[in-house]
Amino acid sequence: MNRNLLHWPVVVVVCTLATTNALGQSSGEPAARLVEQPAPAGLNQFRVSARMGYNISAHLENVGVSAGQTFPQPPPPKDPSRHFESATGVSYQDGYVGIDESGNAPLPGQTQGRTFYWGYARQDQIADLNHDGIGDTLLLSHSASGTLLQDFKNDPQAGLEVSYARQLGQREGSTFGIETAFSYTSLDLRAHGIADPRVLGVDAFSLGNPPIVPPSVVPYAGPFQLEPPFGAPSIYDTPTLHPVNIDSSFDAAIYGLKVGPYFEFPLAKRLSFALSGGFSLLIADSDFRIQQSVAVPSPGIASGTVSGSSLGVLPGAYAAGRLSLMASDSVNVFTGLQYESNGHHSQSLAGKRVDIDFWNAIYWTFGVSYSF
Repeated sequence: MNRNLLHWPVVVVVCTLATTNALGQSSGEPAARLVEQPAPAGLNQFRVSARMGYNISAHLENVGVSAGQTFPQPPPPKDPSRHFESATGVSYQDGYVGIDESGNAPLPGQTQGRTFYWGYARQDQIADLNHDGIGDTLLLSHSASGTLLQDFKNDPQAGLEVSYARQLGQREGSTFGIETAFSYTSLDLRAHGIADPRVLGVDAFSLGNPPIVPPSVVPYAGPFQLEPPFGAPSIYDTPTLHPVNIDSSFDAAIYGLKVGPYFEFPLAKRLSFALSGGFSLLIADSDFRIQQSVAVPSPGIASGTVSGSSLGVLPGAYAAGRLSLMASDSVNVFTGLQYESNGHHSQSLAGKRVDIDFWNAIYWTFGVSYSF
């Protein structure tokens, strides 16, 4: 995004003050005489203003994998009244650890439960976390739908607006007409932290001490019940949780177009207030980047960075109020507030989705206008 936009508010303020001062000096009269100048007679008006956006937030979600997409699927118990039950209450995307026919009874002399009702999809899920050259841990990843991080924002968001107004009539000192405006806002939203472990994470199950030799044929799907005289290897059913670190950024160029009627009322000789509202349209040209990392080398949730771009069109409505101070017959300085409601813009990338909320955006504007 163009960071030079951040200098626009300063430029507008300096230009506004310089214009006001120059007009006052060129008149050759004291500044107080401006109060006596007549109201502008021009029917057309151009306005240039800086604007600062508030209450624009982002929501980062995980798209997730349903329980029916688990691979391999656990073989059902032969007893039709029984069904698969996860030992952890979690549905994994690349395997399972369930409660077997023994209820995950521990081995003699031990207290931690073990189960032979487990399975995994790939050989690289068996990790050597003790770094002794022997596979000692089963890594299973889970990815459910839900919010990864709390909503984040970065107020204010700097922008620029150029508008044109045409007076259509007047009554008892008040004027009315139609206005249109073009705006640009540089959106910069960033968040980082640990993903909600209920939504995204890696669980590490010990294969024992010494560890069992895992089956060499994959995918492997252990049974609910043992079939004599055959046995099945068992693992511990309580995992070690490994969280996923998320670092995300959302940069966007937001182009806006507004059109609607306005009504302007005099408050004093040099002071007026205007109300306006109508249709607004936002075009969001966005770049979304997300980096994730996990302490263990999980094949299901890989560490790395991905990025992508998208374009969104968001129709909506706006309402605005503006306070103007007359500096001369044709030049005003003004400030105002704008409320815009344009829905939300979503972008998906690598199983993640960012949702940008433009429902209740507030903009503070300040600038200068010229009537002719």
